[in-house]
Amino acid sequence: MAHRLIVDAGSCTACRTCVDVCFVNAIGWDDELETPVLAYPDDCQVCCICEVACPASALEIVPDWAGRRPRPYLSATAADEAGR
Repeated sequence: MAHRLIVDAGSCTACRTCVDVCFVNAIGWDDELETPVLAYPDDCQVCCICEVACPASALEIVPDWAGRRPRPYLSATAADEAGR
């Protein structure tokens, strides 16, 4: 989950590569500002493929690690005790 998307407006060439490569469609496009926006921050996988694919290196994803919740995990012993 991303906290925010930082765009260097002076470097961004409005090529929309970041929008095209985002496989979860977390990045959208602001037609008025002609820049990418983090449209769905909860869907962002923090893979940073948008940063890597940007030909102008104009993007930075800032992760929200505090918002991540670890998946519940039961050890084999605890699962046996729980009757699973």
